[in-house]
Amino acid sequence: MNILLTNDDGYEAEGIKLLKEELSSFGRVVIVAPKEVMSAKSVAITITRAQEVKQVEPDVFYMDGTPADCVAFGLSSLSTKFDLVVSGCNDGFNVSYDIMYSGTVGACLQALTYRVPAMAVSAPNGNLEIVRKYFKNVFNYIRKNKLLCREYLLNINFPIGAVAKSIEETTIYYRKETTYYVKEMDDMYFAVREINDDKCREPYTDVYAVHHQQISITKLNKTNIYKE
Repeated sequence: MNILLTNDDGYEAEGIKLLKEELSSFGRVVIVAPKEVMSAKSVAITITRAQEVKQVEPDVFYMDGTPADCVAFGLSSLSTKFDLVVSGCNDGFNVSYDIMYSGTVGACLQALTYRVPAMAVSAPNGNLEIVRKYFKNVFNYIRKNKLLCREYLLNINFPIGAVAKSIEETTIYYRKETTYYVKEMDDMYFAVREINDDKCREPYTDVYAVHHQQISITKLNKTNIYKE
């Protein structure tokens, strides 16, 4: 299996190094990741300028673009035919409306335009060890249950704490949240997101799972990311 690995935290992030180590058990892993942090870029691409691409070591490239740029370059311009795109591991959840903004998820949406199966991986802030502990179990679960598909991506979130009791196939929980702006000084405003019900009580949703020691796997495509 040839796996293209990217993220939105930059090619030197600990999360991408961890996933490379874990995925190497399943095949060849090639990293094409942003040169710098590209969080909240969603599926944005760069079309107004040339982009630097540099190979820093065998099978590791950085690009001064977005996560979606990295996937497009890897799938179109490298000589390898990839079987899977993996994005992450993000330092922080990508659940509920996070997925609309997430560069981690956006990279996988780009992969689907190339008809390549994709999975986004996220963990609680500062807790990569739970990914190290359970990632192979999750990957084997996905393969055993034939969840990889060209029609949707898999959005995987590891739970809070040191223990995961189960792996659950979940839906999106559309939590209540508001974005507003606080004036810092003349002509300068700071965006604030206010989340009112982050710990929901609806089982088999992504938000419920990560707060109840469950690994969440959510199938995402353009029909379920947004809600009227």
